[in-house]
Amino acid sequence: MSNKRSVSRLWKGLFVFMAAVLLCAAPDTDVQAKKKIKVKKVTVKSNYGKSVHVAVGKKIKLTTTVKVTPNKSANKKVTYKSSNKKIATVSSAGNVKGVKRGSCKITVTSKKNKKKKAKISVKVVKQVTKVKLNTTSAMIYAGNSMTLKATLSPTSGSYKKVTWSTSDKSVATVSKDGVVKGVGAGTVKIKATSVEGTKKSETCTIKVLAANTINLSSVQILSKHVVRVTLDKARVLTAGNFAVEGKRYTVGTYTRRFKISQVRNYDNKTYDLTLDNTYSISQDSYVRVSIASLPGNGTKSMEAQAVFVKSTAPVTKNWIGVVGDEWNETIDLSDYCYGNISYDVTGSIGGITHKASENALIFSGSFDTVTVGTVMTIHAVDELENEVTQKVNVYVGNESTVVAKAEDMTVLAGKALSEKAFAEAAGGSGSYLYEAEGLPTGLELNEDGTVSGTVTRSGEYKVQVTVSDKENPVRTFKTSAVIKSMEEKKVSGKVMDESGRPVAGAVVTCTNVNDNTVFTGETDATGAYDVYVAEGTYDIRAEKDGTEDHVYSIDVGSAGRQISFIVN
Repeated sequence: MSNKRSVSRLWKGLFVFMAAVLLCAAPDTDVQAKKKIKVKKVTVKSNYGKSVHVAVGKKIKLTTTVKVTPNKSANKKVTYKSSNKKIATVSSAGNVKGVKRGSCKITVTSKKNKKKKAKISVKVVKQVTKVKLNTTSAMIYAGNSMTLKATLSPTSGSYKKVTWSTSDKSVATVSKDGVVKGVGAGTVKIKATSVEGTKKSETCTIKVLAANTINLSSVQILSKHVVRVTLDKARVLTAGNFAVEGKRYTVGTYTRRFKISQVRNYDNKTYDLTLDNTYSISQDSYVRVSIASLPGNGTKSMEAQAVFVKSTAPVTKNWIGVVGDEWNETIDLSDYCYGNISYDVTGSIGGITHKASENALIFSGSFDTVTVGTVMTIHAVDELENEVTQKVNVYVGNESTVVAKAEDMTVLAGKALSEKAFAEAAGGSGSYLYEAEGLPTGLELNEDGTVSGTVTRSGEYKVQVTVSDKENPVRTFKTSAVIKSMEEKKVSGKVMDESGRPVAGAVVTCTNVNDNTVFTGETDATGAYDVYVAEGTYDIRAEKDGTEDHVYSIDVGSAGRQISFIVN
């Protein structure tokens, strides 16, 4: 028995000894775990970069990254601290809130290694109230780019940065600078969003056109019978490709179908459609042009309103007479205005009154006061609140006072000029001597105030004119005008009838739409004509025996222009 107990005690002791040895040999797991956790780096950034701009009362979420081994979420915990809680506070989750305008810093510290930190600068700004884009709709071709620009309000005290996003990257992408690039055909929305917490935004809808698309880019109603259609790429079209419809009211439907009698193709991109006389386009009505055959996903139909309004300013008028002359002149600015016009007149003429009649002003009466260049300003405002100003210089003489005027003009260098009206006088004896300083070389002022000759050089000349009374030379008057000499450009072509036969003796008139200068020519036996004009934009008319054909707003550049007409 004693031997058995001894063996039993021996085994127990050996077991205890081995357990103790194993216990002593086992590592301290907590210490080992601490030794294995290694925080390498802490970084922090905002929703748009390496600093924070946050609006007063708004929040911005910080993005914190902790590089640590082992790469476990428990090892990535951090604390946040604001250097000035009166400027901005920060939550344990990294939400920075603006308190009042100013600057501070947020410090981010690793919980596993407090020596590992990162800082980010914070500036508290005014809240953005509005984001406005330079355009809210656009059209580009796939492969092409355009740049959007965002303006933020208020202009002072707010942060002007935005982030850009696209609703469909397969249609268009957008860079951090607002550069939009078309990728594929379709429609996409590009959004600009403020970054300081207000999340104010505006969106631009962009249509991306397939590469083969030809787009209808504009429709203009030039007259009651002419509609101009412009494409963004060249394509040969005939009358059968165009559908032209009309309606009278905005809320109406297109029930009228216009017949096209002639198509002028200028460059395979710009077409003038002359409509048959069966119907005319009335003021304020609408026209829709459709070209269903255009390839691609572009605009194939577009409407325009018939607003026959000149885009240029009225040319200054000069009125001249003597005391006692009856006067009746009309100022009508309806060609420059839309709808009803209200007039306001600054300045007055002795003995002359004015009254409104329809959309015009009628000036009438008898001159009773000498006036040596009184400026009368007529201010017109139309229904759309567009403003137009007409200036009138008034010269009134009498038996003892001479007055004079001179008219601005455009002449062609190298082209002979024969007795063109330039200066005119009134008052005194009625017989005058005209003298001029600054005339272009080759031009002379005649005894009757006309000019003639050939200007040798192009340029702009301010001419001073002195008019003296022949019977009493002490009675003089000085005035001035500008003579613009320009290189001649040729407008040429043919005038034919509907059967294709040449029309001889047709008069072709080119009227400059800016200054109303007129140049004319006549067709020969073959129907050909040449009219020499200055560079500019012209309305051109061919006329014979009461029938005529027009083109409108034709640009004549350095190479001149060729235009043909059909006159019945």
